[in-house]
Amino acid sequence: MSRPSLSSEPKYDAFDADNQGKFMQAMNWYNYEKDKKDALAYAAAWVKKHWPADYKFWAKIDEYRFSRTFGWVARMQMNGTVFEEQVQQRMAAHFQELLNEAKSVKEEEPVAVVAAATPKRSIQDAMAEKQAEFLGEAIDGEIDNFITNSFKPTGYNLYKYCQAHNVAKQYLAGVAAICERQLAELDLIGADEQVTEAWRHAGKRDIKALKEFLQTLMEDADRYANFKKANRKPRVKKAKPAGEQVAKLKYLKQHEELKSVSAPSIVGAQQLWVYNIKNKKLGVYVAVGASGFSVKGTSLQGYDPDASVQRTLRKPDVVIPKMMSAGKVALRKILSDLTTAETPLNGRFNEDTLLLRVL
Repeated sequence: MSRPSLSSEPKYDAFDADNQGKFMQAMNWYNYEKDKKDALAYAAAWVKKHWPADYKFWAKIDEYRFSRTFGWVARMQMNGTVFEEQVQQRMAAHFQELLNEAKSVKEEEPVAVVAAATPKRSIQDAMAEKQAEFLGEAIDGEIDNFITNSFKPTGYNLYKYCQAHNVAKQYLAGVAAICERQLAELDLIGADEQVTEAWRHAGKRDIKALKEFLQTLMEDADRYANFKKANRKPRVKKAKPAGEQVAKLKYLKQHEELKSVSAPSIVGAQQLWVYNIKNKKLGVYVAVGASGFSVKGTSLQGYDPDASVQRTLRKPDVVIPKMMSAGKVALRKILSDLTTAETPLNGRFNEDTLLLRVL
């Protein structure tokens, strides 16, 4: 929302169909300069003046259903502004609905209890409050603005609003419910006497324009929800500690003079040399990415299946010491210099497998 050009609180004598631009400028000023608490205070002052007998119920209204727009209208009326009858009727109907709900709330009997610590508000409660505030401002409030603007576009775009305010995808769940409830009411015009009377000030073109606006709100909400879904950051799975990963790994810790390296050292390594004492195969695992190896159960994860190979040793007592002492360049030729057939490794270890060297 752009900053209103007014530098101080707007005060006008009257509003009619010919100066809706000033009305929208006034609403923008209040939305920018004031907050929901101010709107509630303005509405309370209006109720106290016009309906003093019902003022005691105002403190119990459902704030989530309160429309800020009518709070601003109440403020301007208290400052002497005269609005069209249809605006006054809609505001009075909105306040009356809130008060009727407040009156229906049963008073609880006071119970003498030991003062307890205020319960901590849950995440769900906080999200529900933010969602209600979003729906009240971005949906209910803008529907009111559209109607008070003589059923003409105000330039509002829900999709852009959501992007600008980085609205959570979950908050959009109530948009369709509000719009569909309003559409259902509009469809009763001509069939229901009370609904017809409530909308007698609106012509067929006005009702059609409002229906199209409501449909646009739902479409924008769906489009933004899809945008958020497509741009959602993938959940980063926390890696288990190395010791926990290798807890179930089966391998041979020692055979004659050969000893296995510490199993946790495999995790994150780029290269692992193994030797099976039963079939006399020497193999090398090569990691496929910069994060190196990981272990799941009894199997090695994150190795390159094309580069990870093994060969049978005819002279293990010669080749293995050579492999253990070789540098990175010399290691590349250890297996390729052998004349036995090369076969792929499958990532699984057993009690005959020695973990000889990691890089």
